[in-house]
Amino acid sequence: MNFTYPLILDGGFATQLEESFQKDLTGTLWSAKCIEDDPDAIKAVHLLYYEAGAHVGTTCSYQASIQGFLNEGYSKEHAIELMRKSIRLAREARDQFITTYPDTQPRYVALSIGCYGAVLANGSEYTGQYGPITKEGLVEFHNRRLDVFMKEPGIDMILFETIPSTIEVEAIRTIVKSRTDLPPVGVSFACRSDDQISDGTLLTTCLDQLDGLPNVFALGINCTKPRFISSLLSIANQHTSKTDKAILLYPDAGAEWDPIGRCWHSDKVTPEAFGKQMAEFTNQYGPKMVVGGCCGTSPAHIQSYLKALSQ
Repeated sequence: MNFTYPLILDGGFATQLEESFQKDLTGTLWSAKCIEDDPDAIKAVHLLYYEAGAHVGTTCSYQASIQGFLNEGYSKEHAIELMRKSIRLAREARDQFITTYPDTQPRYVALSIGCYGAVLANGSEYTGQYGPITKEGLVEFHNRRLDVFMKEPGIDMILFETIPSTIEVEAIRTIVKSRTDLPPVGVSFACRSDDQISDGTLLTTCLDQLDGLPNVFALGINCTKPRFISSLLSIANQHTSKTDKAILLYPDAGAEWDPIGRCWHSDKVTPEAFGKQMAEFTNQYGPKMVVGGCCGTSPAHIQSYLKALSQ
């Protein structure tokens, strides 16, 4: 698939759902509960981002897995239905937007595949410390998810998101190399410093694992503090410029998540400051970039980015 760059992603989904619809998302599998109880709210958040200028709507499936649903008391059949419905809701929102605004640039649906730690919901998505699971176990875990999702039509790209662990990078490499049924794949890493992903592995080591795969169209950083982005982007650019892949960039808004207290600390970056910084990065490293926001960002952050980009 040929994309027009820069390709604009949406922003933080859960935080926007909380703000717009006063949803309590403190428990595990909040996305499943919202998909089941209030699918219109899910569609509405997708529409907010498309209307703000995002080209890509990311499915509300970051935490979703068969085992995760089983652990919460869902049946396997119910789990499969809710997982697939996350794609349908994004697709329906995209189609509604296109019907309302038929002359706009193409809009896409990206399947969100969160890291293994996101499903554990024990804070390990921020550290990459997964315990005894092996690479083979991670391959099986993600393949089971993909087997469910890929039966639903309308997925334009897959985003493996917030990857904090080097063993998970190896698993993703195995999956992408072995499957022929996947659309273009992007992989983004959660980073804890100027040059390391969350488990302490150098970002460049992780990129080395993936930048030779032809089906991986974009590599980069997400769910990472803005203060680290400049250095990390320089590292990512060294890889993508050699392979003609896009840089994938969607940092969070800067607030710190407390996984024990399950709350945010400190002030987040304003939409204006976020938009200006993302536009500066796009002008420096683009235009072949996929740019959006993660936790704490909103449609206003996406609008601000597009405004700054046009100036």
